[in-house]
Amino acid sequence: MSLLGHILRRALRSFGENLYLNAVATAVIACALLLLGVMVSLQTNLSQMVETWSRDVHISAYFLTDVPEARRFAVRERVARDPRVAQVRYVSEEEAQEWLAEKVEGIEPALQELGPATLPASLEITLHNGEDAKDGNFDDLLPKEEFEEVDMGQDWVVRFNTFLGLLKTLAASMGALVMGAALFLVTNTVHLVIYNRRDEVEIEKLVGATPGYIIAPFLIEGMVQGLLGAGLAIAGLRIFHEVLLGRLEAAIQLGMTGELQFIPLPWVGILLLVGLLVGLGASGLAVMRFLASAP
Repeated sequence: MSLLGHILRRALRSFGENLYLNAVATAVIACALLLLGVMVSLQTNLSQMVETWSRDVHISAYFLTDVPEARRFAVRERVARDPRVAQVRYVSEEEAQEWLAEKVEGIEPALQELGPATLPASLEITLHNGEDAKDGNFDDLLPKEEFEEVDMGQDWVVRFNTFLGLLKTLAASMGALVMGAALFLVTNTVHLVIYNRRDEVEIEKLVGATPGYIIAPFLIEGMVQGLLGAGLAIAGLRIFHEVLLGRLEAAIQLGMTGELQFIPLPWVGILLLVGLLVGLGASGLAVMRFLASAP
């Protein structure tokens, strides 16, 4: 216990004496983990959105202009009785124009000039199961002689899901490069700390100190750097989530996708572990390199 206490005191003393260099190493780890956490946060929320859109599929079926309103209501009632349909809503031409005028600022004069039948009436259909939109045949439900166009709303979801897969691969590659760069920078920073203490290390070697005794304080310093860097990164992620993602959610009105989530709890532990390993690994590499180059 006295040996462990002595090693801890040496580590804390070195941390204070080389505060600037240790702060630089901590900041490098924090920036690398913050970038990694931002990528995880974005991917988590994008995956959640795609999953929500895949489950809650909407079909927009646009009536031909010559279909009378009574026939439209009859079609709506028939569609509502289908077991695949969770909800169906009829949107008239006037309601469609009101919705567009509300969403697009300054378009109302153009709509008034074009007339009341500019936008077609439609049925907005929600299915019980998103797979029905991918695999189902809706010719019996939405016959072509009554509808000008039927938008299943799935093609873009599939394309976005494919893009998300590519984004995950790219993020994994970038994450590996970022962590490699952080390891390199922290290793060289810790090497400067060891160089500042080279006289102390030389004396320890001359009096017969074991390599483990020499290395241990630097490893503890690296662990402290890694944990502090990870803590700063997690705090930065919380600020990123509350400020930037909150504004994004308010700006694009993502109520249909649910609330944007902070990174999952397991990823908080992973960031702490990665920070610890980066600090520990960088310190170990720096010490071994110094001892190998020392006479």
